[in-house]
Amino acid sequence: MSVIRAPDPRSGFTLLEVLITLVIVAVGLLGLAKLQLNAIRFTQSAQLRTQALLLGHDILERMRTNRTMALNGAYTIGFEALHPDPSDCQATPCTPAQMAAHDLTRWKQDLASLLPDGDGEISRIDSGGQESLFHIAIRWDDDRRHTVVSFKTFSLESEL
Repeated sequence: MSVIRAPDPRSGFTLLEVLITLVIVAVGLLGLAKLQLNAIRFTQSAQLRTQALLLGHDILERMRTNRTMALNGAYTIGFEALHPDPSDCQATPCTPAQMAAHDLTRWKQDLASLLPDGDGEISRIDSGGQESLFHIAIRWDDDRRHTVVSFKTFSLESEL
């Protein structure tokens, strides 16, 4: 004669416990995916900021090299201002004025090609003293949000 035993309630999981576990794991995986997505977005934003900083220092060094023209205002340019450069200062020698025009054209081209909707401006600030101060601002479209990064005011007399 066989005896039928009732199942032990402590053995195994119930269907409800399995479903709750699946929901918790799914929410955890979605959180992990969101974290990864944010990490990628912030890495791209940091890369664009680094590129903008390098381009800002690039034009500053060009201005320091052509100091006389920088002090005469040849490097002053606004946002959305195009600066056509008819000369090719890499192939032939240029005057300081042609070099300034060439530098601004190359800088604007680099901003437009290396940063999404990249643009920049350079303005001279009257310090009232002997020091020549310039403000360099660069803007670009950072993840569909309009971001303007404004660098500190630079002096041609000081080192960075």
